[in-house]
Amino acid sequence: MRPVAVVDASDGAFTGARRGGRVGLVEAADGGTLFLDEIGELPLPLQTRLLRVLEEREVLRVGATEPTPVDLRVVAATLQSLEQRAAAGSFRRELYYRLAALRIALPALRARRSDIALLTRHFFRQLRGIDAPLGEAAMTTLTNAEWPGNVRELRNLVDRLRIHWQPGEELINTARLMQLAPELMREGTPAMPVESNGKRPPRAQLEAVLQEHRNDREGMAQALGVARTTLWRWLRAEGL
Repeated sequence: MRPVAVVDASDGAFTGARRGGRVGLVEAADGGTLFLDEIGELPLPLQTRLLRVLEEREVLRVGATEPTPVDLRVVAATLQSLEQRAAAGSFRRELYYRLAALRIALPALRARRSDIALLTRHFFRQLRGIDAPLGEAAMTTLTNAEWPGNVRELRNLVDRLRIHWQPGEELINTARLMQLAPELMREGTPAMPVESNGKRPPRAQLEAVLQEHRNDREGMAQALGVARTTLWRWLRAEGL
């Protein structure tokens, strides 16, 4: 974030300055709301300027001698712990307390698993105008995933699926879902369910279940919902 983009500049304040000056984000938000995403990444010099705006309710353009009064609401968002950054000296403590007057903590998507199916259907309707073309087990797979990227990661995945799926095709099952989104089988993710269609799941899923059950073939077969002989054929076919 460049200073000239946040703080206003007067006419001729620096080489290349726009004639008549330039209105920055702070002055442009006068009478409204200024949203600052990832406030934790704001450089210390800009933190000082923002603190002045909040305390003095005015902004001093670059090159100007008189401040301009502003009346605005500042909303900031971050994935970082500003309290820890303030303790480490990388975020101004005074600014932290100014911004922390009202704090809203959004829980991770994995803490709201009941929302995942609803959001998946919503994104499919939004991006494609259709209901989610996912089988029951595939939807369960999405629900059990870890989602470190939260809602943004889920939306990006739906965007990927809607590109690969065409109307008239079968519903996306777990096997195809794993082919299109192998990142879902991250460490710590529960074993993914398998549709009872007798098809061998992807190698990545077999490896994950194998690791989870520590080579316990009986436990693996139960988790996958197949007979031990079927599991043995699958493992042999994949060289596991």
